[in-house]
Amino acid sequence: MSSDSLRAPASRARPTSSVTPQPSPRAIVDHVQQALRALSSEIDHLDALAAERYGLNRTDLHCLELLGRAGTITPTALAAALGFTTGGVTTVIDRLEQAGYARRRPDPIDRRRLVVEATDLLASRDEEIFGRLIASTTALISSYSDSQLRTIFDFLDRAHATIAAHGESLHVRTPPPPRPKPPPRVTSGVQGSLEHEPRQRRASAERPRSR
Repeated sequence: MSSDSLRAPASRARPTSSVTPQPSPRAIVDHVQQALRALSSEIDHLDALAAERYGLNRTDLHCLELLGRAGTITPTALAAALGFTTGGVTTVIDRLEQAGYARRRPDPIDRRRLVVEATDLLASRDEEIFGRLIASTTALISSYSDSQLRTIFDFLDRAHATIAAHGESLHVRTPPPPRPKPPPRVTSGVQGSLEHEPRQRRASAERPRSR
């Protein structure tokens, strides 16, 4: 056996790996951010469709979401959560009552004030619109291990805190843009001079001439 034949196996090409190369950490971050934007767009689209099914606008739908989570809430607390005045939230509650999704009743602890609570109609409409989504989402969550879910929950919780803090900073620190000044009313000025011109002519014509 020659020395060349002993070296032959070492010169053969190695088989290529079938493992998909993993993206770099930077690419992973970009992919997650893109996925978050896509998820946000889908949720926004779903909210628009749901508002149409409820027969409400987006503001009223947000109020229903808060009411559904709380079960019972005071108008003052609801106004604070929505960023409304108490007068503004009264109009929203009126629309929800008219649609049959909410009702006012005396507070069992303090009878001098009212609370707002969800109705059975809201519960049935929630099941009609979101029932299948809740079931499929629950199945998706259950497909992950406890360790994976702890990581997912940690990310979602910290992302929620980050977005909330940024929104608060925009609300507090960003001044509203200045209102544009109205353009000068050139046309009205010309029109006014034209309106006064015949009067001036009539006045000069009626004025007696001095002899």
